Formats: sequence, C-alpha cells, structure tokens
Amino acid sequence: MISPPPSFIDIKNGFKSSFDFIRRKNNVDNLFKLDNEKFWQSCWIVCIINILAFVLAFQANKAAFYTLFVDNIIAKLALIIFIDVMLYAIIVFFIFQNVKKENLFLKYIIPFNWIQALKQLIILLLVFSVAFLPLFLVRFIQFFTIIIVVFTLWRLGKEEIILSGWGSVGMILLSGFVQMTIIILFFVSSQISK
Repeated sequence: MISPPPSFIDIKNGFKSSFDFIRRKNNVDNLFKLDNEKFWQSCWIVCIINILAFVLAFQANKAAFYTLFVDNIIAKLALIIFIDVMLYAIIVFFIFQNVKKENLFLKYIIPFNWIQALKQLIILLLVFSVAFLPLFLVRFIQFFTIIIVVFTLWRLGKEEIILSGWGSVGMILLSGFVQMTIIILFFVSSQISK
C-alpha cells in the first residue's frame, strides 16, 4: 500500500540524513529508517521536488507558465516523474534479486531517492541565488553539487551494497537512462496524439 506524502519532520530528517551521508558522518543503517513507509516517502519527495523544479523553471516565462496549467502539462509531468521513479525502483529490485541482494533493496533505494531529492533542491535554490550571485559562481556550485552527488551515489552502491565499482556506476547510469527514455517516450507520444 502506498503511504501518504512525508510530513515536514520526515522531510527534514530525510534531507539531514542525506546530508550526513554525503559528509560521511555515518552509514545508511544508522542514518535512514529502512521500511516500506520510508520507501514511499522517498518516492514522494523525489516526485514533489522534481515537479516543483519544473514549474519554477517555467515561472519566468508567463506564457509558458500559463500553458502548464491550461494544457494539463503539470498532470502529465507528474505522471512521467512518478513512472520514472517507480520504473527505476522496479528495475533495481529485479537487478538486486538476480544478484541475490534483494534484502538490500531498501538500503539502496531510500538513500538514493533522498540524495537525488537533496541535489535537486540545492540546484533549485541556486537558481534563485542568480539574483545576487554571479552566474559563473552559481554554475560552478551546481556542477560541484552534481559531482559530489554522483560520487556519493557511487559510494552508496560500492560501500553500502557492496557492488563492484562498475556495478555502482551502472546503477547511476541506469537512473539517467530510465529518466531519458521516459521523457523521450512522453514527447513522442504527445507528438503522435497531436
């Protein structure tokens, strides 16, 4: 059963745990609560943050912002993001099942989702900092954030799940591949429906 969205306390704890894991303060078992309810909360937060980032990206262009609501693009986007998050989780579960690590699924996917959400939130906040910081500095911090997050996700697979280095890289690439595939299919299907 799908749990309700996380409360403010759950969100605060999830982001704090992610930040502590990035800083190597502790391991996943001690930072995150690993159960089905927390799995769904981590899925919710990734979806919410990504939708918020998309809407705010269009906010500057009033015509595009209006189109988001009139053409139900937000509803379609929410569906795409949900499918992306769920499809990645399903594929990861089957991969872990094939390598006899299905008991580590929650240990991987919950921190993965929270770390991804934290990255998106930082990048979103940096977009607003363009008003008072030089653009090159904002771009540098965004790039640095992405590098740190990719390394942290690699470390999650390598050190916490005991995947090989290349296996951990593959899990990160799989996430990007699933996301791009869903986006491409969405745009192709929306062109066909016109």
